Amino acid sequence: MMRARLLFAAIFGALCLPLFLLPANQDQLQAQAFQALLQEEGKSLWDGKRELELVWPGAASTAREDALRAGLRLPLEATLTPDASLPGYRIPASDGSVGNPYRLTISIESGKLLLTGADHALTKQLGSRLALIPPLLAILLAFLTRRTLLSLGVGIVVGVTLLTGPDVPAFLSTLFYDILYSRILSDPFHLYILGFVILLSATVAVITRMGGIDGMVQRLVRFARSSRSVQFVAYALGLGIFFDDYANTIVVGNSCGPLFDKQKVSRAKLAYIVDSTAAPVAGIAVLSTWVAYQISTFAPQLPTVGMEAQQGYDLFLQTIPYRFYCIFAILTVGFVIWHQRDFGPMLRAERASRKGDKSGEDGASLDEVRVEAKEGLIAKARNGVLPLATMIFGTAALIYWYGAVNVRADAAEGDTSAIEAMAAGGMTWLRAVLGASDSTKAIFYGSLASLLLAGVLAMGQRLLSPKEVSNTALGGIRVLFRDAVLVLIFAWAIGKVCTSVGTANYLVAVSQDLMAAQWLPLILFVTACFVAFATGSSWTTMAILQPNVVLLAYQLGEQSGMGGTELLILSIGAVLEGAIFGDHCSPISDTTVLSSTASRCNHITHVRTQAPYALMTAAVAILIGYVGVAVLGNENGPWAMLVTGAIALYLIVRFVGKPSEEPAAVAH
Repeated sequence: MMRARLLFAAIFGALCLPLFLLPANQDQLQAQAFQALLQEEGKSLWDGKRELELVWPGAASTAREDALRAGLRLPLEATLTPDASLPGYRIPASDGSVGNPYRLTISIESGKLLLTGADHALTKQLGSRLALIPPLLAILLAFLTRRTLLSLGVGIVVGVTLLTGPDVPAFLSTLFYDILYSRILSDPFHLYILGFVILLSATVAVITRMGGIDGMVQRLVRFARSSRSVQFVAYALGLGIFFDDYANTIVVGNSCGPLFDKQKVSRAKLAYIVDSTAAPVAGIAVLSTWVAYQISTFAPQLPTVGMEAQQGYDLFLQTIPYRFYCIFAILTVGFVIWHQRDFGPMLRAERASRKGDKSGEDGASLDEVRVEAKEGLIAKARNGVLPLATMIFGTAALIYWYGAVNVRADAAEGDTSAIEAMAAGGMTWLRAVLGASDSTKAIFYGSLASLLLAGVLAMGQRLLSPKEVSNTALGGIRVLFRDAVLVLIFAWAIGKVCTSVGTANYLVAVSQDLMAAQWLPLILFVTACFVAFATGSSWTTMAILQPNVVLLAYQLGEQSGMGGTELLILSIGAVLEGAIFGDHCSPISDTTVLSSTASRCNHITHVRTQAPYALMTAAVAILIGYVGVAVLGNENGPWAMLVTGAIALYLIVRFVGKPSEEPAAVAH
C-alpha cells in the first residue's frame, strides 16, 4: 500500500513540476492584484465622479487595461488613455469631465502590490512559486498519511509562515485572529454552514434513536431490493434535490446510508454518488442557489463588452449545453450504477463491502460511537420523513422568502432590475429571488426546524424523554465534531491562506500566455481545475477567474473571427466546469468533506475512490468536448460532442470496469 502512495506522490510531483518551472506573467500578477483591490473596495476607492490619475510604473499593457476595465466596470467604449507623464493611465469622470483629478499610485515592494491615495493605503500579495507550496503540500500529505487534519494543519502553518516569516507574534495573530476568528468564525456564511452541519447531524441522531431511520429503510426497501436499486434510489434523490448542493449532500448521505449497509454496498460508493450529483446538478439546474452565484461572478463585467448585466442569466442558460464535465459526471454515475461495474480503489472497496468486510475500504470506518434505534420501539417511517421533509421544503421556502423580501426592499429603494422583476413575475421573478436570497441562512433555519420537529415527535409520542433527546443530539454532534466541523474549519483556513499568499493569482499568471482563441475554453478549464484543486474552493475559483475571462474571451473572439459572444459563452462555461471538477478531486474542498461526512466514509478513502471516475470524466470532457469544439468548430452546436462523449463513457464503464462482486460470487 505504501508503494502505491509513493507512486501517487511521484505522479503528483511530476504533474505539479511545470507549475514551478513555467514563468509567470508579471503584468498579469500586478493586474490581478489591483483588480482584486478594486473589487474589495468598490466605489469607496473611486466613485467615477472625478477624473482618475492612476500612477502605474512600467509599460502599458493589455493585462493592465483589462484589469482596469473589469475592476472599474468600464464600458467597452470608455477611453483608457496611457499617460507617459504619470506614467500610468488617465481615466475621465463618468460625465466625461476632466480636472480636479483623484490620484492613486501603484508600487511593488517585497512581493506585494501597494496602492496609495489620498484616503487609501492598501496592500495585496502578488503571488509567487512559494504560494503553490501550502495547498500542494497539504494535498500530498493527505494522500501519503491519510490524516486529513494533520495534512491541512501543515499546509496552514507553512502558508502563514510565508506571510509572516519568523515573527512569532505576527504568526499567532495572523493564524488565530485574522484567519480563524475574523475570516471564518466571525463570518456569517461559515457560521451558518457549521450550524447547518451540527443541527442536521443532531437531527439524524434523534430520528435514528426514535426509529425513524429504520422506518424509512423498511419503506424504501421495496424500491431498494438489490445493490443496483439502492444506488438508483440515492441517484434519484441526488438529482431531485437540485436547489442546493449542501442540502443535497447531507440529506442523501444520511438517509441512504442504512440502505447501502443493508445491501452491502460500500459507503465509498454512496459518497461518490452524493458528491457527483450534488454540485453538478446544482451547477446546471435552471434554478438553484449555485446559479445565482455563478451568474454574479461574470454578469457585473458584461458592460465592459457592451452587454447589459441583466443578460447574465441568458448567457448562463446558453452555457448549459457546453457544461461537458457536469453533464458527463451525472451520466457516468448512472452508467456505473446500471452496469454494477467499477475500477480502481472503488472496485476493491465494493468487493470488500459485498463480503461484509469493511477493512477492504482501507480503514474507511470512522472512529465513532454509532447511534442506534432504542430497543423496544416500533419503527415508523413518518418519524424520519417528517423532519427531513421539513428541512428540505422548509429550506426551499426560506430561500424564497429571504429572496423575495430582499427584492421587494431593493424595489422600494428604486432598484430598476428589482422593479422589472416584480413587474414581470414568473421565471424572471424567481431568478431575481434566488439571486437576492441568503441560502446559507435558509438551510441553517431549515435544519433547526427539522431538529425541533424531531424532538417534538420523539417526546410527544413518548418515544424518548427530554433528557434522552438532548443526550442523543449531543452525541450526534460529538460524533461529527472531528470528522466534519474541524475538517471544514481547517479546509476553509487553508483556502484563506491560499488567497492571502496569492496561489490562485499565480496559477492564472502562469497560464496567461498560453491562451489562444480556439483553445481558450480548454485552457480556462484546465486552469480552473488547478486553481480549484489547489485552493479547495470552486466558488473562489469562479470569483477569481471570471472577471478576467469576460473581456479576454470577447476580445479574442472578435479578433479571431469566432465571434465575441460565442467564445464568451464557451469560456464562461469552461471556468464553471473546471472549478467544479477541481473541487471534486481536492481533498481540501468543503463539499468533498461534507460528502464523506454525510456518507460516513473516511475522507481520504472518498477522495481516492472518487478520483479515477472524476479524472476519467474530465478526460472525456477535454478530449471530446473542448478539443472537439476547438478542432471541429461550433457551427452545429455541442450535440455531436455530447453524444460522442456519452457513448465513450458508456463503453469505458462497460468494458474497462469489472463486476462489483467477485466473479465467482456472481450468480449464473
